Amino acid sequence: MADAYTRIADAIVPSVYAQYSFEEHVQSLEIYQAGILFSDPAIASKLSMGGRSVDMPGWKDLGNDPSEPVNDDPADSIEMKKIGARREVAARNVRAQAWGIPDLTSILAGDDPQKLIVRRQTDYWQRANKLTLLGILKGVLADNVANDPGDLVRITGASIVDTDIIEAAYLMGDRADKFKTIWMHSKQMKALKLADLIDYVPPSEQGGPLIPY
Repeated sequence: MADAYTRIADAIVPSVYAQYSFEEHVQSLEIYQAGILFSDPAIASKLSMGGRSVDMPGWKDLGNDPSEPVNDDPADSIEMKKIGARREVAARNVRAQAWGIPDLTSILAGDDPQKLIVRRQTDYWQRANKLTLLGILKGVLADNVANDPGDLVRITGASIVDTDIIEAAYLMGDRADKFKTIWMHSKQMKALKLADLIDYVPPSEQGGPLIPY
């Protein structure tokens, strides 16, 4: 006979549970607050239709072919170029977790652990979503190493210096100055702090929370 257990609906009001667990943890995630992670309404609307992924076709930019001189010779025509298309796919990443509490546990402990589960889910899902995002980024980096000889990857380890940031940015060439934010591991942050290379701009000067630069 299958084990019997207390259903979620028997212990927690579903509407309150859903609002706390699936809204607050996303809004309070620091990469969401910093603007690194955001919700795309176009993708969100397509994901609401179901399915495991969303196709996102688009046009490629014009190439770098040099322009051609113009003359009045009707036989000297300009070679016609074409514009290419690209196909990107947004994958639906569905994650879940479950905690079970037998009634006997609450009775013998003298406290209800379900309250702690509900209270701590915000922090749990922050960590879980961050690990998921890091897994996605590792896949992007691995793809670049495998298919484009790592031309956009610079490995510094924990011994980062200020010039490493410049070197990494210029892997993008002329677009190096387009970067606005760095998501940094605590080891690299520590190395830069020890080198006195981090400045903190007060909220009164930049219109937001105290942010390290």
